[in-house]
Amino acid sequence: MSGWFTIAKWELMRSKLKFDARSIIMLVVSLILVIAASYAASQTGMSMNQKIYLVAFSQPDVQPIIQTDQRFDYLLVDRYEATVYYEYGADMAIIGNNVYLGDTRKAASAGDALENTFIEYRELVLTSYNDINNSHPVWVTVHDLERPQDFQLAGTEGTIDGISRGYNRTAAFENIPGGREGASGDGSIRTGSSTISPEDIEALDAMEGKTFFEKQTLSTPSNFNPPVPFTAILYAFLFIFPIYFVSQFYSTSLMDERTNRKGELVLVAPLKSRDVVVGKTVPYLVITMAIQAAITLYILKMPSGFADLERIIQILAAIFPVILLFFALSFYSAILSRSFKELTFASVFLSVVISGYLFFPAMFANIHAISSISPITLIVRLIEGEAVPLNTYIFSTVPFYLVAGAVYAFGTSIFREEDLFTQKSIGSKIIDCFEMFLSYRYGSVFFLSIIFIPVVYMTQLMLIVMLFNLPVPYSILAMILLSALAEELVKSIGIYTLFKRKLTDITFKNAIRLSILAGAGFFVGEKAVAVLTLAPIASSAFGTVMTMGALLLIPLLLHVTTIMISSLVMYRKGPNAYKYAVVLATIFHSIYNIAILRGLLF
Repeated sequence: MSGWFTIAKWELMRSKLKFDARSIIMLVVSLILVIAASYAASQTGMSMNQKIYLVAFSQPDVQPIIQTDQRFDYLLVDRYEATVYYEYGADMAIIGNNVYLGDTRKAASAGDALENTFIEYRELVLTSYNDINNSHPVWVTVHDLERPQDFQLAGTEGTIDGISRGYNRTAAFENIPGGREGASGDGSIRTGSSTISPEDIEALDAMEGKTFFEKQTLSTPSNFNPPVPFTAILYAFLFIFPIYFVSQFYSTSLMDERTNRKGELVLVAPLKSRDVVVGKTVPYLVITMAIQAAITLYILKMPSGFADLERIIQILAAIFPVILLFFALSFYSAILSRSFKELTFASVFLSVVISGYLFFPAMFANIHAISSISPITLIVRLIEGEAVPLNTYIFSTVPFYLVAGAVYAFGTSIFREEDLFTQKSIGSKIIDCFEMFLSYRYGSVFFLSIIFIPVVYMTQLMLIVMLFNLPVPYSILAMILLSALAEELVKSIGIYTLFKRKLTDITFKNAIRLSILAGAGFFVGEKAVAVLTLAPIASSAFGTVMTMGALLLIPLLLHVTTIMISSLVMYRKGPNAYKYAVVLATIFHSIYNIAILRGLLF
C-alpha cells in the first residue's frame, strides 16, 4: 500500500516542478484576463454580429424596432438621403412602407434579418402588456412520441406491442380537455398536468429556462425549437474535454521518464510494477474526478437533498469508466511509442475513436435505444431528471471497465526495462504483452480469448454506431463481415504468439489442441458478456449478429472451426502467413453468419 502512495506523492511533486513560479504567475494572470474579458463581453452584449448590415430609413417610428437587433447599423435620414445611401452602399433602405434591398447576398441576408426582427419586436410588445393569456390566446401542447425502432427484428412481439400502445395513447389525447396534459422529454408519453399557462410575466419567467442547459418549456411558434442533439453534444464536450487535457499530462509524464531514462531509478526500487503504475495513475485520476465533480455541481447546483446528491453520484459513476479507459489507452500508448511524435499520433487516433464511440450514440439520446451504448447518454438523462436502470448502466459502462482493466494489465506486464528503454517496434511490444501472459503458470489461449471479449464487444458496438443508420440489409452485411474479422483476429493472436515466439512446437497436434482451447474460451466469454450486458438490444438485428441468438453448440463448433482454419494455415505456411489465415477464417465465419441471418438479409 505504501509503495504506490509514495510513487503518487513523487508524481505530484514532479508535476509541480514542471512549472516554475513565473509560469504559474503568467498562467494565473491569463486565466484572470480571460474571465474578465468573458464577463465584460456578457455584460456589454459584445458579439461578432454587431453592425454588419447598414440600413437607411426615413421613418422615426422604425428606429425602436431596428435598435433591438445589434446586427443593424442604421441611419435616420430623410427620404432623399435614404435613396442616396441605398444607391451608394447601404444594404437596405426603408422608405415609406416599402423596403428596398440591394442586389448582393449580404443585402438578401439583411432582409431576412429584418423580417425576424419585426417578428421578435411584435412578440416583445405583446409580452410587455403583462397579460399573457390575452396576448397569446392560443396554447399548443407538444407531445413527443417514441420513434419506432427500425432495427428491430421482424416479428418481435415487444416492439409491435410497444408501437401499438404508443398509437393508442396518442389517439387518447384527442379527448383530453384543454390540451393541458404533457409529454415527457424522454420519448415516452406521460399523462397528467405538466404545463399550465401562466397568468403574468412573473409566472412566465419562472417557467422559462434560466440557464443555457435547461430545456425549453414555453415558446412562441416562431421561436419553437424541436428536440435536437445539440445539448447532448455540449454535455459530452464539457465532460470529455478535461479528460483529454489531463490524459495528455499523464501520457507525457510517462513518456518523459522513458526518453530521459529517469524511469530506470523507479524500476530498480523494491516495488512491483503494478505499484508503480497505480502510483503514477492515482494523482491524475483524482484530479480528473475533482474536475468532473465541479462540472456536475455547476450544471446541477448544490444538492438540496438526498435525491440530488444521489444524482450527482450517479453522474460521476457514469463518467468514471470513461476516465479509466482514456487513461488506460494513454498509459499503453506511452509504453508502446518510441518518440513523442508516435505518442501524439497514437493519442490523437485513440481519442478520436473513443470520442466517436461516446459522441455519436449520445446524439440520439431520448430518440433511439442505440444511444444507451454511450455513458454520455446516461449523463444526459440524469441531468434531465430521468432515472437510469441498473441494467442500462451495466450495458453502457461494463465494456469500459473491462477494456480499461485489460489494457492496464497488458501494459503493466511490459512495464520493464526491455520494453521501456529499447527501440522495439510497436508490433513487437504488443506481442510481448501476449507472450508475458502466455508464459504465466495459468496463462493459456483459453483465458486470453476470454480477456479479449470486451475489446471485440466494444468494437462491435462501435460498428453498430457507425452502421445502424444505413439501410438494414447493407448495414447487417457490413456488421457481419467486420465483426467476423474482429473475432478472428483476437481468437488467433494467442496461437500466432506461441508459434511466432516459439513457445510451443508448430505441430499438427498443437494446432488442433490450441484451436479447441481458443475457440472454447472465446465462446464462454462471449456468452457471459451477452448475458450480462446485451439486454437493451438483445432483440435487435445487431444484437443477434453479436450473439447469434440462443444457439449454443453450433456457435461453439463455429469458433473452433474458424480458429482451426487460421491455426492450420500457420502450421502449413508458418506464422508469416498469419494475415492470410485470418482473412480465410473471416470469409468462412461470414458465410456461416449470412446463412443464419439470410431471412433478415434477403
